[in-house]
Order: sequence, then structure tokens, then C-alpha cells
Amino acid sequence: MTVRALALAAALLLAPSARASEAFLAAETLEVRQVEGPLPADAAAALWDTLPAATATAAPQRTVRLHDRRANEALAAAGTRPLRLRAATDGADLAVIVEWSDAGEDRVRPDATDAYGDGAALELPLRFGAGRRLPYVGMGDAGEQVAVYLQRAAAAGVVTRQAVAAGYGSLTRADLGGARMAMRYDPAAKAWRAIFVRPLVAAGQDLKAGLVPFSVAVWDGGRQERGGNKALTRWKFLRLPAYPLDPAYVAELSWGHAPGDLGSAAKGKALVEGMCLPCHAVGESRLAPPGLAPDLSAIGVTSTPGYLRESILTASAVLVPGPNPQQHQDRSAKRDGRGAWPSDEGYAWQRTEKDGRRVSAMPDFDSMSRDDVADVVAYLMTLGEEPPGGRTQP
Repeated sequence: MTVRALALAAALLLAPSARASEAFLAAETLEVRQVEGPLPADAAAALWDTLPAATATAAPQRTVRLHDRRANEALAAAGTRPLRLRAATDGADLAVIVEWSDAGEDRVRPDATDAYGDGAALELPLRFGAGRRLPYVGMGDAGEQVAVYLQRAAAAGVVTRQAVAAGYGSLTRADLGGARMAMRYDPAAKAWRAIFVRPLVAAGQDLKAGLVPFSVAVWDGGRQERGGNKALTRWKFLRLPAYPLDPAYVAELSWGHAPGDLGSAAKGKALVEGMCLPCHAVGESRLAPPGLAPDLSAIGVTSTPGYLRESILTASAVLVPGPNPQQHQDRSAKRDGRGAWPSDEGYAWQRTEKDGRRVSAMPDFDSMSRDDVADVVAYLMTLGEEPPGGRTQP
């Protein structure tokens, strides 16, 4: 084979990967604009309006249900929420700006136990890069923790918190190295702006990289949202042009963006309805009892294609923490010494093997053909585009 033929063959082999990388970078990254410092800790600063804005979609996190009928009814009817994202760095600090529409300004009041504030959060993996999987986007997991920056509107201003987490219910206060946060409501535009400013290098975490994974969440206090009841994006990626891209990392993240990666959503729907409905809420189907398994009704908004493929083939690769294992009782079992029923193990999302390993209650579907997996992922990625409760919220 001639040198020219070899070069052509190599180009043909690399073309799908290159197209996937380009499509991934175009769809899932947010440019971090280089600006003169210092970055202001002021949500009203004029600088933020000069930054290019990208859009992202946040979906209700229906996996977490509160012991609050009104909140759960609002959650069931909630739609997806469009967000505007901006980012900047002055070489020392990084700023992420989140903007979203909200018809009313809700603030926590010290004299009310049933008034909840609007809020926003920024989530970053504690570790990331080629060869390391992303944490579960819903507050991390036992294998991969996340750093979380939270702020909530209060009567006297803004309440902020820095924490690390390894799954639902594990949020633990932590000093993450000098983060500054602020929120501002614009009553004319009926919109919030929240800013998160932190050092590029802080608390042992170095964000000086070509791609930095991040996720954001927002809360609407008027809908009784608090805690895990929120709207969440999937993992997106900050693109810092001052630092080179790692081709291996980009290639790992890009699956699902090349032609042929995903299959037929129609075929995938048939497969999902034949296998998944007994345990999962999928799309508009609510055959499974709430809490039996993670809710998939908006999984396409909060997950990446690669995560879905891995979850199908190797269910225990990411152990999704059950948000409330004591929510369901087994009344056919014996009460304990205090008269309480034990938890219903049928609602446990994980179990412990005899060798001590924690594994998912969901079996691996590694016997599925490559085409079937591609079809299922294609369908799951459509879930959440049109929320079960109605149209997308403004």
C-alpha cells in the first residue's frame, strides 16, 4: 500500500472520532473568557454582560421525593428549565455565572417554616481527567466525590455554603478555598443571576485544564423546592483556551456524538418498555412504585450518552445512592425491639455481596448487542425533552 493510501486509510479511521470530538465540544462546552482581573464578587457587575452566553437545560430531579405532598405534586408537574451560562477567568480565579427566569422572588424568612428561597449551586468533580469516570451527577457517589458551592436567597441577603458530597444525604461542609458567591434578582426581567468565583487552584483541586466538568442546579422556592428537590443539568464542560485539550479525555467524553454511535430511538423505546418499566418510571409511564428504582423520566437531560451506555452494560460501575432507604417498610417481617418495621429491601438500590462488595440491584445487560445498546441509549437521551407535566417552563 502506498504512503498516500495509508494516509487516506488512517484519515478514514480517524474521521468518526474527529467528528465526535468536534460535535461534543460544540454541544457540551462553555467557553471561559480571559479577562483582566480581579473578578468582582458582585452579581450586578457590568463585566458579566460582556461575556458570551451558552444555553443549557435543567430537568427536575424526580428521583428525590420529599415528605411533603405539595412539594411532590409540584415536582411531578415541573418542566425543564432553560439556563444561560457564562464563564470567565483572570488567570487566578474562575467565575461561573448562571442566569434563569423565575416569575417571583422567593427568599427564606426566619419567621416562617414553610417559605423556601430560590437558589443555585455549582458542582465540580474533586478529580477528573482521562481514565477517570465522572461522578454521579446527583451529588456524586462513594467512588467519585464532588465539590458543591450553594447559595440561597434569604431575607437578609444570600446564604452560602461550601461542601463535599458522595451521594444523596452526604453533603458535608468543607473549606474549598476561598469561594465567593452572590445572587441578584431583576424584577423587570423576572430573572435571577448567580455568580460563583473561586481560585483556579484551591484546596488541592487544580482547574488549570483544557476541559473542566461542571454541573449547575437551581431551586424555585415558590414551588417548595429545597434539598434534592431541584432542577439539574447534566455534566457540561468549561473550555479554558489557555490550557491544551487532552485528546484522550476528549475521546472518552465524545461517545454518542459521532454518526452511528446512537441507534434508533423508536427501537430503543420498544426495548425499554419491554425491560425497564417494572422498576423505573420512564417517560410518561408510572407503572413502577415510586422509589423502587431511579426515576428515568428526564434522564436524557441529566445524563451523558456515555454514562447511559456504561450503566446498561455495567450497572455497578456507578452506584446511585438511594435517597431514602427507610421510606418503605416491610410489614411482612418481624418488628425490631422498639416495634419498628424493617426497611423493605425490595426498594434498596444496592446490596452487599458475601465478599463485602457493594453492587447495584440492577443486573448488567452486557449480553445485549451493540446495536440494541445504541438503540436504548438513543431513546433514553430523548427523555426529558418534553416534560410529562407540560411544556418547558420559561
